[in-house]
Amino acid sequence: MTTPILEVRDLKKYYPARAPLFHRGERPVVRAVDGVSFTIAEGETFGLIGESGCGKTTTVRTLLGLEKVTSGTIRFAGEDVQDADQAGWRRYRSSVQAVFQDPYSSLGPRMRVWEIIAEPLLTAGKMSKADIKARVAELLEVVGLPSDAGERFPHEFSGGQRQRIAIARGLSPQPRLLILDEPVSALDVSIRAQILNLLQALQDKFGLSYLLISHDLDIVAHMCRNIAVMYLGRIVETGTVAQVRDNPQHPYAQALFSAVLPPHPDKIKPRIRLTGPQPSPLNPPSGCRFRTRCPVVQPVCAEIEPALEQTCTGSRAACLFAPRASQEDID
Repeated sequence: MTTPILEVRDLKKYYPARAPLFHRGERPVVRAVDGVSFTIAEGETFGLIGESGCGKTTTVRTLLGLEKVTSGTIRFAGEDVQDADQAGWRRYRSSVQAVFQDPYSSLGPRMRVWEIIAEPLLTAGKMSKADIKARVAELLEVVGLPSDAGERFPHEFSGGQRQRIAIARGLSPQPRLLILDEPVSALDVSIRAQILNLLQALQDKFGLSYLLISHDLDIVAHMCRNIAVMYLGRIVETGTVAQVRDNPQHPYAQALFSAVLPPHPDKIKPRIRLTGPQPSPLNPPSGCRFRTRCPVVQPVCAEIEPALEQTCTGSRAACLFAPRASQEDID
């Protein structure tokens, strides 16, 4: 069996919160990510979806080392990232790169494009200037930018071209995994398809794996093989795109995908509208975290915290009332 490129197990990231006046006992914490687990195979695109504030971006920041993990395990190509020495951590950072949401703010405005793309290579200090120059020229061609783009500044390019520059920068150290954090949400609709097609072509060309973070369910369904739905710091359903999109078993996933246009008019389903605000990760509900907004909530939902279990459709859902798979289905 092939070793997964990335394994995340029971990942938690808590932030200390300001305690109320005269508060006694343990200091309150914000449970931004609270026990997230998923696996990404070599060459796969894995999607992580959910509302704003569900913990997607915090998950990305922990994977990139921008936030210290509270607990849990991150394994890359079979090696534990947290136990890596300085040299191992540098290898990991070269192998895992990111393309962020806003190409207008993610590129240094005072740097020429060739400097932006070459920055990871210059930091590593393992290539000669001639090799770096050749690598930048190669990447400009790969992402569809003119050869003279390297001498220009980011403000001279359109939004789609800037995102191409960001992709080229991410590719410069020859990574194995690219984390795509809302990579097209800041772009015009007419440009989004071009960038998505470019990402798919690059994946085929270089054998890349992608972790795609998005709230756009159509994009996730188009790009991904497997997806996970997050709610309030936890994954509530995970499986293949076909399993989760076409027949979701968790009420939250059902509400999300009810808003997506079906592939055929005959398959239109009624829209499920959630009521009430999303609870705070500072004080999440007891039991099932979705129970305060769930249309099928029962008293037991406040008492038992559901685990991800395999359903009759093959996905895994954290709901006490999702139809479970039979032992025959599991075998």
